[in-house]
Amino acid sequence: MNVDTEKKKNFRVEQSREKLKISSLMLEKELYNDSIIYSYLSMFYAVRILLIDDGQDSDDHNRILELVEEYYSPNGWTELDIVDILHNARTFKEMLENDDGIRVSRTQAEHFNRNADNILNEVLKSKASYL
Repeated sequence: MNVDTEKKKNFRVEQSREKLKISSLMLEKELYNDSIIYSYLSMFYAVRILLIDDGQDSDDHNRILELVEEYYSPNGWTELDIVDILHNARTFKEMLENDDGIRVSRTQAEHFNRNADNILNEVLKSKASYL
């Protein structure tokens, strides 16, 4: 693996871990809306790790979703339905960002936080030999 690719993967891992940690901190502070937003961002960075080898990494959220659907749908690389989880998280995140009146429950925020953790762990397991 070339050095630039390795650095990019490690950077994405750190971004995903950082967003997951912030999501967990937001849970502790009972800032559930913020927790969901950070959970989504953790998922977004984690799935980008999967796309780096194919030269498909992008900052565009729509493009990442398209690529994940193309490469990892239905759920061939793991038992997680990564496409469905990512779509649901993004929809929820956008809803929260567009409507200040929405308040989510701790249970909902914990659900998204667990999903982010599961996705990151699955990505790390699948790419362990590369990282």
